[in-house]
Amino acid sequence: MMVPGCVTNAGDIRERGEELQRAWCEAVLGDDSPPDDTAGFRRWFEGYQVQRRAFVLAGWAETVPPDVRRHARLVALGSLARGEDLPQSDLDFALVTAADLRLPDAAPDIERFVRWMGPMGFSPCMGNVMGANPRWFGPAGAWTARIQSYVDFPDWANVRYLYMTVDALPLEDAPDWAPVAARVRDVIAGSAFMKWQMAHLGIRGTVGFRALRGVRWEAGGAGVAFHVKDRFLAPMVHALRLLSLHHGVDALGSVDRAASLGRLGALEDLQPEAIVRALWFGWRLRARHHAECWLRGQRDAVDLVPRSSLSRAWQEALQEHLRAAQALEHLVCRRFPKPRGSR
Repeated sequence: MMVPGCVTNAGDIRERGEELQRAWCEAVLGDDSPPDDTAGFRRWFEGYQVQRRAFVLAGWAETVPPDVRRHARLVALGSLARGEDLPQSDLDFALVTAADLRLPDAAPDIERFVRWMGPMGFSPCMGNVMGANPRWFGPAGAWTARIQSYVDFPDWANVRYLYMTVDALPLEDAPDWAPVAARVRDVIAGSAFMKWQMAHLGIRGTVGFRALRGVRWEAGGAGVAFHVKDRFLAPMVHALRLLSLHHGVDALGSVDRAASLGRLGALEDLQPEAIVRALWFGWRLRARHHAECWLRGQRDAVDLVPRSSLSRAWQEALQEHLRAAQALEHLVCRRFPKPRGSR
C-alpha cells in the first residue's frame, strides 16, 4: 500500500488541498488486503492524522486574521483530538480566548474557516460542536463557569457536554485549557451518577449486534446497511473513555486507552487485543466507505455501509468484531450501576 506524503505548508494546502484529499482517499481504497490484515491501513492511518491536523492548521491560518488568532486558541475535539480522524469526519473544535474577544466579532472568521475546510473532507459538526457556538467559545473564566453549570444541573444533555470536553487537544499553545480539562476529568471520575449516565444512557443497547440474529442491518431506500459509527465505533470509543476516566488513565487515543486498561486488569476477562483488533477493523471499514463516498461526491449518510458493498469475508469479520464491541458494552453496564438514591 502506497501512503501519500504529508503536506503541511499552508500555501501548498491552499492550492492543492482537494487534490491532497483525493490522493489519501485513493490510497486507502488501493489496499486490497484481507479484512483483518490492517498493517498497511495502520501506516495510512498514522500519516493521515498528521495530514488532517495540517489541513486544520492551514485553514485556521488562511481564513482567520492574525488579530483574532492572537486572541483565540484552537482546541481539537472528538476524533481529531484522539488522532482517529477519517476522510469525512466532522469538524469538531472549541476556542479558548482572551477576555476581550467577543464572539459576534469573531464569528464571521470562524464560519469562513469552517467553509474553507469543506473541500478537504471536513463536514460541519451536525451537533454544532464548533467554536462559533457560544457553548464552545470563550475565555478560561467563562469555560469554568460553564463547566460548573453542567455540574450543578447534571441532566444527560449537560453531562454529554462534559464528556465531549474530555476528548480535547489544543492544536496551539493554550495554557488556559489545562485547568478546564483537569476539572472536567475530576468531576466525572468522582461522580458515580455521571458514569452510570454514560454507561446506560449513552452506551447501553447501541452496539449493532444481537446474539441470535447477528449484525443489526438497517433498512433504507438503497437496501440494508450498517451504521459503522453509531453501531460500532462510537460505543467502543465511549466505553474506553468512560473506563479510562474511572481508572485514572490519561491516554487520549482509543488504542492507547485499551492497552492501558488491559495492563491495569480493568477489562475483566475481555482481551485488550480483541478490542484493538475491532477498532482497527472498524476504522478501516469506515475509512474505505468515507473515501468511496467522497470520491463520488457524496457528503451525507457516509457512515451507512451497504451490505451489498461487503464481501462475505468482510461481513463475517464485522460480525466477529461486533462481538468484542458488545462485550465491552456489557462490561461498562455491569461496572456502573445506577447509584442508590438517584432519580
